[in-house]
Amino acid sequence: MKKILLSILLPILFLGCTTRPPALPDAHAHKLPWGAIDLDINSKDKSSIKNSLGSILTQKANRYSESNGKVPFDILTLTGGGSRGAFGTGLLIGWTKKGDIPNFDIVTGISTGAVMAPFIFLGKDELKKVEYFYTKMHTDDIFERSWTSFFGYGYIMNAKPLKKLFKRTFDKAFLDKVALEHKKGRRLYIGTTNIDTGQLIVWDMGAIASSDKPDKYQRFCDIVYASSALPIYLPPQYIKVEADGQDYYQMHIDGGIYSQVFMIGLLVNWGEVLDFKKTANTDFDVTLYTVSNRKYRQRDIYKPVEQAPFSIIEAYVLTEMDLLFDRSVYRLYSSCKKKGFKFKMATIPEKMTDVVIEPTEFNSKQMTKLYNIGYQLGKNHVEWKEKISFDEYDNNR
Repeated sequence: MKKILLSILLPILFLGCTTRPPALPDAHAHKLPWGAIDLDINSKDKSSIKNSLGSILTQKANRYSESNGKVPFDILTLTGGGSRGAFGTGLLIGWTKKGDIPNFDIVTGISTGAVMAPFIFLGKDELKKVEYFYTKMHTDDIFERSWTSFFGYGYIMNAKPLKKLFKRTFDKAFLDKVALEHKKGRRLYIGTTNIDTGQLIVWDMGAIASSDKPDKYQRFCDIVYASSALPIYLPPQYIKVEADGQDYYQMHIDGGIYSQVFMIGLLVNWGEVLDFKKTANTDFDVTLYTVSNRKYRQRDIYKPVEQAPFSIIEAYVLTEMDLLFDRSVYRLYSSCKKKGFKFKMATIPEKMTDVVIEPTEFNSKQMTKLYNIGYQLGKNHVEWKEKISFDEYDNNR
C-alpha cells in the first residue's frame, strides 16, 4: 500500500516543483512590455497615455475647430462575465442593426469584454465572428480539462483550443483593419492584471497592430487571452520584457481580477496637459456607455454550494467578482459625474434568472437565449441606467 501511495504522490510532489520563466529583477519590477501604456501623465515616452489618448483628443478638437457646437466623444466600456458575454454581444449587434449606434472613439474591454472588444471595435463583417463565438461554441471547443496541471502549474483547464482560435482570427487582415481605425483616431484598449505587481496594465491594441514588430500578431493574441485567463481555472500568460539585454517574463492574468470594467484618463485635466491650437474646439460632449455582461446588484440568487474544494472556491470567486463589479462600475460613474460626462449602463435584465449561466460554462443553447435577449434590447430599446448609488447594503437596482 505504501508503495502505491508513493507512486501516486511522488509525481504530484515533483510537478509541484515546476518553476516559471525568469521574472524581472527588483530594479525593473515595473518595467512595461512593448504595447502597454505608461499611465504616468508626465511621461514623455512614446507609449504614454498622453501620446495614446491625448493624441486623439487633439485630433478631434482640431477637426471641429470650425464648429461652434460641442465635440461628440463616445466611449464604450465592456465588462467581464465569461460566457455571459453573449448578452453584451447580442445587445451591440442589435443596436448596430437598429442603425443609431455611435462610431465609438474609444472601446475598452476586460476579461470576456476583451474577447468581444476587437470585433465590436471593427464592427461590420467582424460582428459575425463574435456572434458565432457567443452562440455556437461549447466549453470543449475552448478549453480542455487538465487536472494534473493543477498540482504543477496551478490551473485546471488547458486553453490550447482558445489560443489556436485567437491565432487563426487575429491574422494580418484583422490587425490591418485595427491599425486603420487607429490611424483614423480611434482607440482600442484592453486591460490585463500583472499579477507580479498586482497592477492593471492597459494595452493600446491599435498601436500594437500598427507596429512593424514581427511578433505583433502573437502579442495581440496573448493580450486578449491574458485578459480572459481566470486564475486557477486557466493558465496565466507570460509576457516577455527586455531589461539590461536580458529576456524576462511577467505573469499576466484576467484583467477582471483588478477591475471588472475600466477607462483611463477620465479625471485628467487635458486642457492643461495638451497643446491645443487656439482654434481647436475643446468643448467635448462625452458619453460613456458601459455594457455589462451580468446583472447589477443581484443579491437574491440562491444556489446551494457543494462541500467540495472547487465548488467553494468557485462560489468565493463569483462573490468577490460581484463586489468588485459594483466598485468598478461605481468608480466609472463617479468619475463621469465629477467631470460632467454622461454615463449610461446596460445590464442583463433583473428578472432573467433562467438564462444567467455560469460564466465558465459555454453552452450554445443557453448563450443563444442570452444573446437574443440582448439583441432585442439593442434593436428595440435599451433601458440605460444613468444613475447608480454605492452602499454595501443598498438594494437599489
